[in-house]
Amino acid sequence: MPNDCWNYITITCEDCEELNNLYINELIREEGRDYESEFYYYKNITIEKKCFKGIKFQQLTAWKPDYEWLESLLTKYPNCWIKNEWNEEGGIAGVWVGSVNNGIQTICWEDLCIEKNNDIFTVNNKTQKK
Repeated sequence: MPNDCWNYITITCEDCEELNNLYINELIREEGRDYESEFYYYKNITIEKKCFKGIKFQQLTAWKPDYEWLESLLTKYPNCWIKNEWNEEGGIAGVWVGSVNNGIQTICWEDLCIEKNNDIFTVNNKTQKK
């Protein structure tokens, strides 16, 4: 069973129509559309906020972010800026930022795994006074 990877994605775009097309074509489920032959992303996306020039959503993936999908969004919607802050239950985390004008930047680091995080911040662990 793969480790879960939680992705916190922000997309901004000055072109409101382009952003709305991205939202409709890539992020929401439409009734009557056959999703079996398409990406699984529709099942794993939770929209947090949507405005005329920005969208924030969460996406669950296996092991790591789907960099290929993120890069494909930049190709299809070249006026958009995308940031993905992510962490994986095994203790890897990172940030991926991309735009057509500035390219793609990625940084990853070792973070707390889910077990260590629970161990450190459990309710049974006494709070230290300042």
